[in-house]
Amino acid sequence: MSDCTILTVDQVCERLTISEPTLRRYAKTASDFPRKIKIGQRRVGYLKSEVEAYVASRYEAAGA
Repeated sequence: MSDCTILTVDQVCERLTISEPTLRRYAKTASDFPRKIKIGQRRVGYLKSEVEAYVASRYEAAGA
């Protein structure tokens, strides 16, 4: 695994320009959405490399 940087929920929302409720909805319904990682009792994060790969896949899917 090349990049083990963990992004917070706020950082992922900012990167994807979405709200936290939308992030939760994507996590539940989108099969290709990055999986969350439990980093504390009440805190989760996402691998930066997986978030970036998701963004790239969305860009490619848009035909850009």
